[in-house]
Amino acid sequence: MASSPEEATTRAPHPQPEYLQGVVERVTFHSEESGYTVARFNVPGERELVTIIGRFPEIHAGQTLRLTGFWREHPKYGRQLQCLHAQETKPATLTGLEKYLGSGLIKGIGPVTFRCCSPQGLQASQQEAS
Repeated sequence: MASSPEEATTRAPHPQPEYLQGVVERVTFHSEESGYTVARFNVPGERELVTIIGRFPEIHAGQTLRLTGFWREHPKYGRQLQCLHAQETKPATLTGLEKYLGSGLIKGIGPVTFRCCSPQGLQASQQEAS
């Protein structure tokens, strides 16, 4: 509550929280010490990748995340989603699953192994065998 009319007019309004769900395309910067991260995020329906910033203890390309945050405009880097909360969800698409498995999170499984075992990879290997 403002104590004076001047204070009420100079106080910035709270930004509306935004909710985004998508796949981490790449991690541009991640500090192991603080968790501060800059990443590019693929959101269905958006033509371009979205820049997300925030503190993520662990973040990897291919992770499917549900984010809560607010938009801010960086003078040099442009529009970014400042993340306040992130929740990892299971990959919902074949591309998301390929990025997730190819990220190295699961030892011994990478993008080549995934492609061999995916429905398209199995179909291609069956066609080669015939």
